Amino acid sequence: MMKNLLIGIFTLISCSAFSQEYKQKFSREVCECVKNIDATNKTKKEMSTQFGLCAFKHAASYKNELKRDFGIDLVADIKDEKKMENFGVQVGMMMVSECPDVFSKVMGDDENDSEAESSQLLITGTVSKIEKDNFVVFHVIGDNKNLTKLYWVSTIESNLDLPKEYGSLVNKKVNISYYTTEIFDAKINDYKNLNIISSLKTD
Repeated sequence: MMKNLLIGIFTLISCSAFSQEYKQKFSREVCECVKNIDATNKTKKEMSTQFGLCAFKHAASYKNELKRDFGIDLVADIKDEKKMENFGVQVGMMMVSECPDVFSKVMGDDENDSEAESSQLLITGTVSKIEKDNFVVFHVIGDNKNLTKLYWVSTIESNLDLPKEYGSLVNKKVNISYYTTEIFDAKINDYKNLNIISSLKTD
């Protein structure tokens, strides 16, 4: 009996050690990703978006462990704002212990936030297509007849219940506020600009 008890205790200690090991490795990878972001003139919201992209990118390698420990399914829960926000909080807590200086970078500078409105862009147009990949992408033809791709990456201010209603917006007129941020795209092995939606409203 004592032997079985010792085996059980050893197993629990081993599982706990493994759990801590993957969490440290994951948080260090996110830390390194955020560390390489140029935070110059970026608002808290922009840095939060970049943080989310880093977390999502590196979480893929630990999807089974994250589902077990945090109940987050990176595929099924991608559109569940509450679960994703909670996941972001959990990752942030891990980062605090691993790289507090980098985490403070994510929190941003209040002075940059005072300039947030001036960095916002506005487009009014018709949704011609909705693309669903890792993120939802709205193809909007503006009043000037130009096509703009806009990405749903983080929480959006809206007069709609977007997770339920966004699919019905094709061929409908929308007013969208957005900002442009730079991300590293592994597919092209270079940086590219993305238009990130801040708010989406219908008339």
